[in-house]
Amino acid sequence: MDIINQAMLFLLNSIHSLVGNYGLSIVLLTLAIRIVTWPLNSSQTRSMKKMQELQPKLKAIQAKYKDKPQEMQAAMMKFYSENSFNPLGGCLPMLIQLPIFIGLYGALSSPEFLVNTVHEKFLFLNNLSHTLQGHAGESLDGKFNVLKDDQFAAGKTVTLTLVNGNVNEQVVSDSNKAITITPRPILPGTPVTMVLDLKAIGLSDDYKSLIDAAELLVINNKSRELESVKFTNNNGALTQTVETVQGQSTWNLDVLYLIIIYGILTLAYQQVMTGKTQAKDNKTKDDPAAAAQASAMKFMPLMFVVMLFFFPIPSGAMIYLVVTTALMFIQTVWVNYSEDKKTEKKGAMVQPGSKVVDIKAE
Repeated sequence: MDIINQAMLFLLNSIHSLVGNYGLSIVLLTLAIRIVTWPLNSSQTRSMKKMQELQPKLKAIQAKYKDKPQEMQAAMMKFYSENSFNPLGGCLPMLIQLPIFIGLYGALSSPEFLVNTVHEKFLFLNNLSHTLQGHAGESLDGKFNVLKDDQFAAGKTVTLTLVNGNVNEQVVSDSNKAITITPRPILPGTPVTMVLDLKAIGLSDDYKSLIDAAELLVINNKSRELESVKFTNNNGALTQTVETVQGQSTWNLDVLYLIIIYGILTLAYQQVMTGKTQAKDNKTKDDPAAAAQASAMKFMPLMFVVMLFFFPIPSGAMIYLVVTTALMFIQTVWVNYSEDKKTEKKGAMVQPGSKVVDIKAE
């Protein structure tokens, strides 16, 4: 997955070199990905739409053979075959696209991207590295705004200055274990000592006497504040003392507005995916299991939106979620409209009085 993250970072930086703004770069890259994956998304939407249309008949089969599981399975397979429907057809496109979207999200949340966007504005967003609620100070000012239980991680690479004067770049093996902080708990307003773990950056203890200094980005995992820290060799240990300031928890209203927009788009997308079928299926009210499933489908998007209030997601990553959801909504509306037109056209082609056994949706 790290390869995909790096590829997405490269694309974002390449687009930024042309348009000069990372917020716009995120929008354009997300749009490009959705265009490339348009056929897969359309196939997934058509498959889900057809599944919804077949759902009442599937429920009838399940009710008829509820005490005969083998006969139920055979009847359902026959039903799928007669209707030219693959129940896994909607899953394959999602599985193919999932690594791309996870890789892009990982790139947008990485220290390498955040360090480029600490002063970046886009539309009504004041800073693309801000989260909804945080206590971050000014990034890259040499001191951390902290709370006593903050956790820190290293960036993806570290610059090593050897005792012979050579400078090497080293990929960090385990970002979350690379930085050790003392004292614990942190006393905000007093300096902390950071120690760089050699094993966590992929080196053995044999390098203790070979490294003179090391410099890398250190990120506060809770506030997403970034600082560039230069560690020096102190009797074989790479250490640095860093100033801290008492963090004051604040709400960033610009990120809140973005989350609200995302929530509205998510509800709208869920409505176009399920609204029409639920309106047609009056039996749902009399089926407790179906009613529970419909309720879960209704509240699941809201639950995900609520989760955004508790997880520190940078506004740059939120732009990706908003644009993706908006494009998914537009594509679903278009595919549903196209499929409805095809159905109307087929119905118009059936002459009055003609004998029709079955009409299968493509």
